[in-house]
Amino acid sequence: MVYDAERPIIEALLEPVFSSIPAATISPLFEVAIVLVLVFFITSSDSGSLVIDSITAGGKIDAPVPQRIYWATAEGLIAAVLLWIGGKEAIQALQAGAISTGLPFTFILLLMCVSLVLGFRTEKLKTEQALD
Repeated sequence: MVYDAERPIIEALLEPVFSSIPAATISPLFEVAIVLVLVFFITSSDSGSLVIDSITAGGKIDAPVPQRIYWATAEGLIAAVLLWIGGKEAIQALQAGAISTGLPFTFILLLMCVSLVLGFRTEKLKTEQALD
């Protein structure tokens, strides 16, 4: 896929998904897909703001509303400035950063899976011993 500045990026990304669907149904699906992508971004941003707000409030869940609004606004402004200044390169750098930070977490998740299996085995042995 070639990046085209004249074309909306969501449409360019979703085109391969909808290429096999008959033309009459593509337009409504694009509209639904765009709404779903927007909902995803908004809820992700809200969750991030909630986490940052909770951390800065010392672990309080019910932090002051203006503080949460501040963090949501700051998060949005930083994202907008990064996209405005860096454009496509900034997006690629953020994607590479997200992948780089996610890779070590993969090993932690694998260790957690092994631990879960070991826990299930231990629980099964305890249950069998209790039944005997």
